[in-house]
Amino acid sequence: MRNIALLLAGMTIVSGPLAFAQKGIENVTRQPDAYNTWKLALSGGQATDPTAITVPAGFKVELLRSAEPAEDSWVALAFDPQGRVTIACEKKGLLRMTLGPGRVENVERINDTLLECRGLLYADGALYADANNSKMFVRLRSSAGDGQFDEITELLRTDGGVGHGRNHVKLGPDGLLTLVHGNNVVAPSNATPDSPLRNFQDDRLIPCPWDPQMFDGDVKLPAGHILRADREQKNWTLLAGGLRNPLDVAFNVDGEMFTFDADMEWDTGTPWYRPCRINHIISGADYGWRRGTSKWPEYFPDCGPTVLNIGLASPTGIEFGTKSDFPSPWQEALFISDWAYGRIIAVHLKPSGASYTGTAENFVVGKPLNVTDVAFGPDGAMYFITGGRHTQSGLYRVSHSAPRTAPAPPRTDDKAEGARAVRRGLEAFHGHPQPNAVQEAWRYLGSDDLAIRHAARIALEWQDVKTWQDRALAEKDTKTELTALMALARCGKEDAQRPIFERLNALPIATLSEELQILAARDYQLAFIRLGPCDPALAAVCRQRLEALYPAKDWRVNHLLCELLAYLKAPSFFEKTMALLTKAERGEDLLEYLFYLRLVPDGWTLEQRKVAFAALNRAATLEGARDYQRSLNMIRAEMLEKLTPAEHEALAPLLAAASQTPVPQSSGPQIVVRDWKPEDLEAALARVGRGRSFETGRQAFAGAQCILCHRMGQTGGLIGPDLTAVSSRFNRHDILDSIINPSRVIDDKFRNTVFTLKDGTAVAGTIEREDDKGVVIRTSPLVAQTTTLRPADIVSREVSTVSPMPPGLINVLSEKQILDLLAYLESGGDPKHPDFVP
Repeated sequence: MRNIALLLAGMTIVSGPLAFAQKGIENVTRQPDAYNTWKLALSGGQATDPTAITVPAGFKVELLRSAEPAEDSWVALAFDPQGRVTIACEKKGLLRMTLGPGRVENVERINDTLLECRGLLYADGALYADANNSKMFVRLRSSAGDGQFDEITELLRTDGGVGHGRNHVKLGPDGLLTLVHGNNVVAPSNATPDSPLRNFQDDRLIPCPWDPQMFDGDVKLPAGHILRADREQKNWTLLAGGLRNPLDVAFNVDGEMFTFDADMEWDTGTPWYRPCRINHIISGADYGWRRGTSKWPEYFPDCGPTVLNIGLASPTGIEFGTKSDFPSPWQEALFISDWAYGRIIAVHLKPSGASYTGTAENFVVGKPLNVTDVAFGPDGAMYFITGGRHTQSGLYRVSHSAPRTAPAPPRTDDKAEGARAVRRGLEAFHGHPQPNAVQEAWRYLGSDDLAIRHAARIALEWQDVKTWQDRALAEKDTKTELTALMALARCGKEDAQRPIFERLNALPIATLSEELQILAARDYQLAFIRLGPCDPALAAVCRQRLEALYPAKDWRVNHLLCELLAYLKAPSFFEKTMALLTKAERGEDLLEYLFYLRLVPDGWTLEQRKVAFAALNRAATLEGARDYQRSLNMIRAEMLEKLTPAEHEALAPLLAAASQTPVPQSSGPQIVVRDWKPEDLEAALARVGRGRSFETGRQAFAGAQCILCHRMGQTGGLIGPDLTAVSSRFNRHDILDSIINPSRVIDDKFRNTVFTLKDGTAVAGTIEREDDKGVVIRTSPLVAQTTTLRPADIVSREVSTVSPMPPGLINVLSEKQILDLLAYLESGGDPKHPDFVP
């Protein structure tokens, strides 16, 4: 049942204007939802009927064309100068469609060589395409001017993977091309030396050994990134990075760039999870995506600006409505596509100093509606396509019933314009040393505007450290001083560490605002990380200063201090963190404190062991996705290894309470009953809704071995998707089909990898972890045993097209047991569900 929807907790957007939660973990509202609704679009033949799609009053949706079998699945679109639509096919090639009233009048194939062009752009008399699986960015031209692209010029070739790969291309307000790359693409090694983004590191104080084992554990910095071309499209600058998988960027009327970036939904509930969000892309910014547990929380002062948290989503194409004929506020909105959850969201941005804040609401919603790209046509209407992962595609038009009007004049905000002008002036110093740069940047290092302060710090970091180090160490204004010390920690030499710590230790840190405490704590971290081993006596003074502040009132400060004091082996760290652990209620806090307490090797009393294992048990009952539970299990395993036999015996009740509910045994025969097909059970599905047996369904969940890989409530494995809320988006037919046909579609996160070895053998399995010593794989989801492959023995690896879930698992069940199993899944493990009412 591995390919049934991965159901995780996420923010739900309701219809009508809705102001989203402000930034910060504590404000993210969670409700169960289904990530893999897109699988409903796998039944080919016809795209989702427009009558099943909701839009605000006054708007109309038309389906202009459903992709025919030979037309593949569609991943990107762009309008050419003649008003025709160019569409990129998922496998290879490009289609051109001529539009007529309410339909597509003509379809022609204009390329059959480029592989999966995720980005298309018409500019300067050419068509630009970012061909992900071809691993190159190209320019197409027609030498005869007849629209037949006979000239293809490679402009940039990139290494790395294709999952979070080569995405969209956009034309900036300055006429320069902008390329968007996900975290599997290796940034060009020949990026220009004046690239605004440089000097990036992991910048986490205590490396976690789990990180290489987690999804995207092999990603190299700067991870997802934004590139800008020069006028000749020969040289590329690295503008920003630290992103996961931004598919697209868009520019507003102020000329500012925005993206819609994702995080890993498996991390939901962990302190390192960041909701999918709108980022304001500014020069030299690092947005802090790192592999595994090392991601920067968005409150880090060296992290690029988040405009709005969206929650769980699957970002694809985005576009401003500036060229639309939509009425206000839609004409000013940023429209973002959410592929997995079948919607286009309208984000309403508001200037806030040199950056922005925003609110959001659903604009287009369907089931399924796996939107891959969106654009505005010359008629002022919105056009979007669905597709991706071999699903049925469609081309849609969204128009407004009111007569077309001229674009609304841009709204002016003199204060915001002035702030943006200051920020842009500082960004002019990004790239190389310049006269007066230090003096100009210094004026704004203490700005209350985070975007301005960021631009000033990056400008300072581009100047010779010798010209400003003494000034940083003599600065009297606290905010200016802390920002300058951050720049010095990032760019200085080892001899700067002592004076940095002396300045930080002299601060009255307990009386500072929470913002400045965060900034000071991060400065301590960066000075330890970047400037080498610290003198023990000096480290002891730092430790004493930080211990006096811990615990603080703000949870963000406590998280920073927890890591710092664990690193410094502070004497009070253990007792104070145990006290915080006892009071913690959020899963994020419980996991954070347990994560660092696990590093304490000895000195535990039996009562403290009880507190820790009780906290682990409490955390396991809270909402969290696969890696939340997996992290708790790894912490538990490390803590168990440190127990003496006597402690094991004394803690037996707590340890037993942590174990899974005993796996029920199937009451039915464990011999093959029948080779079930969906059509064998279709007529019986109506009987799932009444009079089923909860206990038989629970036993069937175990008897068919679903429980070994999937969780239902707090019971089951973590290898496959959590099935607790599978019925929130999928009907009985879809669930049954996913059980019987597990390989029909497989989420990339749950695919096996096939390794070919030097001796000619092939080994397939899921990668448990990978490091320099070898690759540890699990060859069967039903057996806990693993196999380690030596790197020297591996010839090649490729993703398997066969589901890790063995077929025929329900063939040992009778019809009654299968119907009870479906009721059990539909109920989310609730014995009081209506399906079990006689």
